[in-house]
Amino acid sequence: MVGLALAALLAGCGAEPEPPAPVYSGILGAAELVAGPDPNRFPFALADKDGAFLKGAEVSVRFFEFEGEDSRFHAEGQAVWRQVEGVTPHLHDDGELHLHLDYTGLYVVDEVTFPTPGFWGAEFLVADGTRTEGTAFQVLAEARAPTVGQPAPRTENLTIHDAPFSEISTRPVEGDALHNVSVAQAIDAGETFVVFFASPRFCVSALCGPVTDTLERVQQELGGAVEVIHIEPWDLDAARNEGRLTPSAEMLEWGLPSEPWTFVVDDSGRVSARYEGLVTAEEVVEAVRAAQRG
Repeated sequence: MVGLALAALLAGCGAEPEPPAPVYSGILGAAELVAGPDPNRFPFALADKDGAFLKGAEVSVRFFEFEGEDSRFHAEGQAVWRQVEGVTPHLHDDGELHLHLDYTGLYVVDEVTFPTPGFWGAEFLVADGTRTEGTAFQVLAEARAPTVGQPAPRTENLTIHDAPFSEISTRPVEGDALHNVSVAQAIDAGETFVVFFASPRFCVSALCGPVTDTLERVQQELGGAVEVIHIEPWDLDAARNEGRLTPSAEMLEWGLPSEPWTFVVDDSGRVSARYEGLVTAEEVVEAVRAAQRG
């Protein structure tokens, strides 16, 4: 009774009720999830209606298969928060291109399998009770991009020895160590390497800048002993001169449905790890060392 009276008194005094806690919706960071026995990497973000992201929380994911109007529980996995630090270009009002330090992160369930193709759902559970909304997604019957165990395409991408840096990269730098060899040359060398497709200047996903910076750090962390190859996914002539984003020959050769993509290729020329979207240096370095160990 006392509590009710106090509440009524506060209401009569014009006290405003507290706004409801924000609800965070799941945003999937991968367009290609594939059915079968091989595990998928499941990256996602949690954002509220104002575009604010939930960072660093303890989150688990429950996966459901849709069966008509019903759903059937499949599995639950623990997500890991991974933070990516990247320097990305911004064009200011004065026309100058400036570099700013951006911190971007995502949650990742490292391995989850989907036995059948079709429509699935994910429910996000935050340990502290933060309210969330799930998301629906499609699982494909077959992959379009090369999968683990498949031979990497023998791409004859241009290198710094074939063309000026500005013709093979849209990074706002004068040069880097990411264009020394082609994929075909790296395969012939018989050593583990990394190849990634990203366009810092013409990026649909807005993730290409951080991924490019991340992969440059991977090469540095590995002491330059592992080739890291950058390929632009879009035809740069069409993008620069016509304003059209047309897939490059290399993007078509690899069957990529989106950008950015990162692949680790082992010493036999086969894909040993693949990452769609945002990826951390820790993930790639760990995958490279695993491939080197065989």
